[in-house]
Amino acid sequence: MNMSKALFLAAVIVAMVSGTALAHHPSGGAGLGQAGPIRTTTATTLPQGTFSFGVQAEFIDLDEFSNSQLLGFAKRGKDVHTADSVFHSILSMGYGITDNVTVSLKMSYEKIDNIREVHSDEPGEIHLHGDAKGIGDLAVMGQYRFLKTDSTFEAALFVGLKIPTGKTNDRDINGETFEAEFLPGSGSWNPIIGIAATKRFGAVALDSNLQYTFGTRGTQFTNLGDMFSYNAAVSYRAISGEIAWDLILEANGEWKEKQRIRGEKDPNSGGNILFLSPGTRLAFGKKFSTYLSIGIPMLQDMNGTQEDTNYRALLGISFNL
Repeated sequence: MNMSKALFLAAVIVAMVSGTALAHHPSGGAGLGQAGPIRTTTATTLPQGTFSFGVQAEFIDLDEFSNSQLLGFAKRGKDVHTADSVFHSILSMGYGITDNVTVSLKMSYEKIDNIREVHSDEPGEIHLHGDAKGIGDLAVMGQYRFLKTDSTFEAALFVGLKIPTGKTNDRDINGETFEAEFLPGSGSWNPIIGIAATKRFGAVALDSNLQYTFGTRGTQFTNLGDMFSYNAAVSYRAISGEIAWDLILEANGEWKEKQRIRGEKDPNSGGNILFLSPGTRLAFGKKFSTYLSIGIPMLQDMNGTQEDTNYRALLGISFNL
């Protein structure tokens, strides 16, 4: 397929997702012909002229603060917020420009349930905001595989940009605009850089990647902060053939900088969290697969007063053309 057709189809996809929607940026897994990770970015690129499409749903269950806990924080002079859960539905598309260069687009629809907060200057009052929801920002990525040795070891660099296409004027149940950290869109332009490596041993694949996202000032004079993600995975093709079954175990870490509002750091933001993520993938030929990953937090070192994460689950499908 020539480049003009590729660009046209990319424009169609962007138009589709823009009419419907990222705080989180999970990846859609590796190629269908070999075992590979779900959340960890693989160094494997798409073959030249190949399109890859993905649809994902991610649910994050939070250990929300009770109303009595919130009131206790306010009495101790703390400004604290909480929510019940976060849900993303994610659309993605990739295209192999060459065998070593892949470009991709990703956008989501985000929903944060039952946002509540307290302020230290109003210690007896809980502010109810309801649910924040809407289209998230568009992420554009380019991946270059600079090393491949006998189909057993690969290494790739990737760069990207998160573009402020998301909703920044969503209003709560009181008719007021949500604070920037709850909005589906950030209003900021965020460069992304990273590196990935893949090593294969027959039916087993080892993958790892590092990714850094630079925070910039966006809506409401808020910089949501830099973000660094670090991931490693081992994948095993337990059953091969027209129907293939992979068993996957990943370690997925994410460090976030404290957010800054008008230049002042929010003490109750940012931190480090590490998940152990068992998963599985069922592939049908080399064209279609479905996968599931469950993230269980092993380490939660968050700044200030923030609710913990109970677990997160990612369910998706992908297919190649």
